[in-house]
Amino acid sequence: MSAPATVLQNHPGEVEFPVRTRWRYVRLMERRRRADPRQMRRRAVPVTAIAVPFGIAAVVLSVGSWANGTATSLFVMFALGTMIGLLVASTALSFFDASAPLRAQRRYLALAARPPLTERQQQILALDSASDFAIRGWNSSLAFTPTFAELPQQVRSKYQDGQRGAPWLALPLPPIAQLRASLDEQYKIVSGSDAELLVADTLSQGLLSARFAEIANSDDAERMMSRVAALTGLPVFDIHDLARGSEQHPPRLLLAADIERAIGAVRYAYVADYLDAADAWRLLEQLAARAFAVYRNPDDYWREVVIATAFRSDSLEAVQRQRAAIAELGSSAWTAASVAWPAA
Repeated sequence: MSAPATVLQNHPGEVEFPVRTRWRYVRLMERRRRADPRQMRRRAVPVTAIAVPFGIAAVVLSVGSWANGTATSLFVMFALGTMIGLLVASTALSFFDASAPLRAQRRYLALAARPPLTERQQQILALDSASDFAIRGWNSSLAFTPTFAELPQQVRSKYQDGQRGAPWLALPLPPIAQLRASLDEQYKIVSGSDAELLVADTLSQGLLSARFAEIANSDDAERMMSRVAALTGLPVFDIHDLARGSEQHPPRLLLAADIERAIGAVRYAYVADYLDAADAWRLLEQLAARAFAVYRNPDDYWREVVIATAFRSDSLEAVQRQRAAIAELGSSAWTAASVAWPAA
């Protein structure tokens, strides 16, 4: 069964879902124009085109009314008319700016021409939704951010994958080179094969799980588990249980967080143009199948993601920040907050 097609998402950097015409975008657009002299010059063209005719009209009307009008009086009328024109231009262009992110996202989606998500795909992406919510990214698409990787080749060539700017001032697109550098820094991925290997390692034993298992079997185990329990407010026995397996099941360790991390890495490899959509979804399905087989509901899954955050960061602030993001996500209009958790 397919989920309802969600065409528009939030504007990157905000959580309101979906993007709408908002007056706050007027200030956003003004700040971005001021940072780029070329945009300021472009803005002057429509302002002048609207304001000057008002000044000319004022002069024409004054000549008809004052047969003996002096040059000074005509100049005054031109100035007054132009001021009125500037006010009209400012108001009209403010309405235009208020809808700029909405129009830019519509244009981006039209060029990307990606198919709507299935319900299963949205369920998979929901496993990465807390991270997307925290960074104000996209979650109802394989791409968590607008990317040149989804745009036609002629657009990519024109802007050199972001090295020569972006098509829309209202919807910045990070350069592919920048995405690749960040992907390497965070995940040590510089190719599609690296993403494949990370997924295979995660399904065997992920990075966080390996570190957790190492400490859980060391002399520092009790101190670590007590600290994690204190940061999360959970019984220390729950932390111990993650390191214990049974005859039927191996220890879970920090599986939920490793899966969340790997999903983020695969999506990053997609927006960095190392993976095409088919390969990315294939890898994500492997990770999701394990998550949905192990965890009965999203609460269990996110609970262990929070435990992993406590272990990784050793920071109460980080734990509180993540819990706040999960709670806000749950009460939001994001599709991930209401999509069903698949039955085991």
